[in-house]
Amino acid sequence: MAHDHDHDHDHPGGHGYDDLVARARKDPKWLRHRYGAREGVGGRESMEVDVLFVGAGPACLAGALRLHQLVEEHNQAVDAGQRHGPKLEEIQIAVVEKGAEVGNHSLSGAVMDPRAMDELLPGWEQKGAPVEGTCTWDATVYMTQKRAYRLPITPPPMENHGNKIVSLSRFTKWMGQLCEEKGINIFSGFPAVDVLWDGDRVVGIRTGDKGIDHHGERKANYEPGIDLVAKLTVFGEGVLGHCTRIVSHWLKLDEGANPQSFETGVKEVIELPAGRVVGGRVFHTLGFPLKNDSMGGGWVYDMGDNKISLGLVVGLDYKDPGMDIHYQFQRYKSHPYIAELIKDGKVVSYGAKALSAGGWFARPRPYFDGGLFVGESAGLLDAQRLKGIHLAIKSGMLAAETLLVSLLKKDFSAELLRAYDAAIEGSYIKTEMWKSRNFHQGFEDGMMLGMIRAGLGMVFGAGDRKQGHPDWTRMEKMPVYYEGRHALPDQPKVEIPTWNDKLTDVYISGTLHEENQPPHLKVADTEVCATACAEEFGNPCTRFCPAGVYEMVERGGRKELHLNFTNCVHCKTCDIKDPYNIITWVPPEGGGGPGYTMN
Repeated sequence: MAHDHDHDHDHPGGHGYDDLVARARKDPKWLRHRYGAREGVGGRESMEVDVLFVGAGPACLAGALRLHQLVEEHNQAVDAGQRHGPKLEEIQIAVVEKGAEVGNHSLSGAVMDPRAMDELLPGWEQKGAPVEGTCTWDATVYMTQKRAYRLPITPPPMENHGNKIVSLSRFTKWMGQLCEEKGINIFSGFPAVDVLWDGDRVVGIRTGDKGIDHHGERKANYEPGIDLVAKLTVFGEGVLGHCTRIVSHWLKLDEGANPQSFETGVKEVIELPAGRVVGGRVFHTLGFPLKNDSMGGGWVYDMGDNKISLGLVVGLDYKDPGMDIHYQFQRYKSHPYIAELIKDGKVVSYGAKALSAGGWFARPRPYFDGGLFVGESAGLLDAQRLKGIHLAIKSGMLAAETLLVSLLKKDFSAELLRAYDAAIEGSYIKTEMWKSRNFHQGFEDGMMLGMIRAGLGMVFGAGDRKQGHPDWTRMEKMPVYYEGRHALPDQPKVEIPTWNDKLTDVYISGTLHEENQPPHLKVADTEVCATACAEEFGNPCTRFCPAGVYEMVERGGRKELHLNFTNCVHCKTCDIKDPYNIITWVPPEGGGGPGYTMN
């Protein structure tokens, strides 16, 4: 490897690059963006609730629904004399969501294991749930440059018979409607930008200001954010959640855990001529277009209305500084096997998202004074099965059970809330994640060796804990990876009817941001971009961002970084993979971002 895994890069002498990067990481403004300040309540308009769920994904929505169920069941049992103790009257449950509407920022393949929904809402499919289909045929296909070979058996983790094909954006929108019908307050378009503290206890969140221009000055439409104060705060912000990171940092909740590993998926929904979508078909691919040193694969899922979900996911521990996941996805569509499937198709939607793949040992401690982590904020995703929705829903339900006890006892301490962690340990969340506890780490030496290790793990067990490394440390410098070359390779256009460049796909994603606001992508020191990163890595952000946010433009005789931040689809790949670890994604003004409707 070209650099140390746990420290700053060991740059060749004379350039002062180590000092440059170290200074950038100590910048007070950047540290404030990344880790927040210890904000107390006061000085702003505030609203008090009993339980606040941060993020309207499946974990928080399931948690809110289950808590409402449990409160109703408790009160009915007290009325019937079946349970002693006080009733919980007028419990205020709220969900805060940064997207303009629930579902706008929800993205997945998605083939959902239904077991958690069966527990949460028996008969849920008959209650109007938007299901695209049920898997009746699945396969795993290995692709070379021109050919495709179906494996004689589908690896057990990839078997999907009976699982539900869903659009996660539609599904979470439906779950949000169920919450509102139960009287649960959902505040859409309000990003959580800071955590509120009372000592080391979390007591809520602060929402972002609106009407700030790109100079940081107040515009005529300025509206200050408000403090949402809660007895209990549950963070379900998805991958690399902003407030989740703040809480983890200040309370050292990831101390002793493996570094989290991530993957990024890009997808398009393609509409085909009537009669071409078989229905119930799910298959995954390996091989082309990825090199052996990159972990990942593709998928094709049948959807309703003559549409298919097509995507490519790549592990972010790759070494290639020129890796462009969006470009590789366009190449993926050129393969004869895929091209025949999507012939005469029209791209109608696009999205990109990182996902947490570090496994069981990369989880932070999910409880603390005043709150819990659920879903991907708690690191809950089975990378081997490429499944996380049902684990997120189950975590929300387990959280609700602990929250009920906390409310009844009026005890919001970490000591009581640790029962949630014990509940996870005793559930099928651990059973599933334990089987794949070292899955992602097994691919650090390449795809083929990783597949062998995964196969052996299924037969003999996953083995002892493997540590893994932060993804941002894994990229090799250009001269190392390209054997002496000091430039990234060209990317010629792929001549296919469904070719889309990044800007076209961003437009199709429905992404919108108010342009006159401070950029929500914070670079600690752009001098690093113009010097060290350009020289050593070729500015890989211009490649790995699947939305064309990062661009090097000519200024004063040299190339400097320009941020097209309004393109951002909130995938967070840059925050994860920047080889200097000096980019931080923070929530933009409320309502900004993608506008997913069928992803």
